[in-house]
Amino acid sequence: MPEATLETILGATAYILLLLFTGFFIRIISTRIKRIEQITKLCFRYLNMFVLWGALPAVVFFSIARYSLIQILGFGNAIFLASIGLGACFVSSMVISHIAGDSKETTIALVMNSAFMNVSYLGLPVIYALLGIEGLGPGALYAMMIGVLHLIFGVAMASHASKKRLGLGSLIEHVVTFPAAFALIVALLFVGLGAPIPTAARDFFDVYLAKPFFALMLVVVGYQMHIVNPRKYFGLLGMVGAIRFLVSPLVTYLGVIMLGLSVAADITPKPALIQSVMPPAIFNLILASNYKLDPKLYGALFFYLTLVSLLIALPVLLYFIF
Repeated sequence: MPEATLETILGATAYILLLLFTGFFIRIISTRIKRIEQITKLCFRYLNMFVLWGALPAVVFFSIARYSLIQILGFGNAIFLASIGLGACFVSSMVISHIAGDSKETTIALVMNSAFMNVSYLGLPVIYALLGIEGLGPGALYAMMIGVLHLIFGVAMASHASKKRLGLGSLIEHVVTFPAAFALIVALLFVGLGAPIPTAARDFFDVYLAKPFFALMLVVVGYQMHIVNPRKYFGLLGMVGAIRFLVSPLVTYLGVIMLGLSVAADITPKPALIQSVMPPAIFNLILASNYKLDPKLYGALFFYLTLVSLLIALPVLLYFIF
């Protein structure tokens, strides 16, 4: 995997922030001009549907289906790194919340935002900007592992907090109907059957679709960012931030060492480490809205920790891995 230069890193960071703040300012402007607010909401609703059902599944499919089975097995350890990172964040947040004597709602908010990060809408565009197409294979496996676990445990915890019980069948349905997970299954079938995608289709995605798809993801992330007064949530912001930006990358790095991988030479470590310092996921906001949880708390965690991730945690990480 080619090394990213300082110029590449600075350019990628500026590009990511520009697209995020584009979506963010569109939201701010539309809320101040009532005539366009409903139109903007409708446009971003359909844009989010396109990203969820079109762009993200395409990214996952083409990121995996281009490889052979041997190559997939070579960077399949991204699944292990995702699992141990998530597990460490899940357990540590549960322990901290238990010691603090938090309420059930606070515990669930702490655990969900500590364990489940924005690996798809933000993590994959960041990997593409920094590492190019070559980083998307392990990045996609990492993201889908987090995404599937998020769909199962995140939905279960949110429904538990709202006292809306969901059966095992409903949780499985959430996973099976997740478009990106279905795209991953199809891509793995292509790989397993030794049926590589046509070179023309792969090149068309690489040249014409990848950049606009990732740009749309970043704009959607920016549009979801709400300015919330942080004073009430300083404690939770500090705890979630410490787990997301210290525990998560540290455990991931220990996993890299356990696997005997080289950060400089192997394909998996850099995408996994980049994913490990992503902020809380957009899906947490959706769950908070659907299950009548505290929207300001989830919004504050998403907004401020996204800024901390991109402006502090990610640059520090990149300093050590490049």
